Amino acid sequence: MQAKSTTLDLLDRIHSAILVADFALLEHLTPTLEKSMENAQTMRDAALLAQIKAKAERNAACLVAAGRGVRAAQRRLAEIRDAAQGFSTYNGRGQRAQHGQNSSFARRF
Repeated sequence: MQAKSTTLDLLDRIHSAILVADFALLEHLTPTLEKSMENAQTMRDAALLAQIKAKAERNAACLVAAGRGVRAAQRRLAEIRDAAQGFSTYNGRGQRAQHGQNSSFARRF
């Protein structure tokens, strides 16, 4: 029974770490969870396995969402960085032209 509650507890602790972006704790908990899951392979309790699956799926969904948030932040930072360098247009021949580089407004961000 100890291994069962440990696995569920680890999944909950990992979920909490994901929510607060504590990647150091995630790195620490992952090997422990892997060991615990090796023991879970011999479990025959369908209800417990369903709980483990539900918590693992919840954690996976949170990780996917966190990844989307990180990518959105990266895009936003790139937009701000690009705005600081001015804006570009294209002429009738399709050539790019830069305008307004190093404006004081863009540097405020």
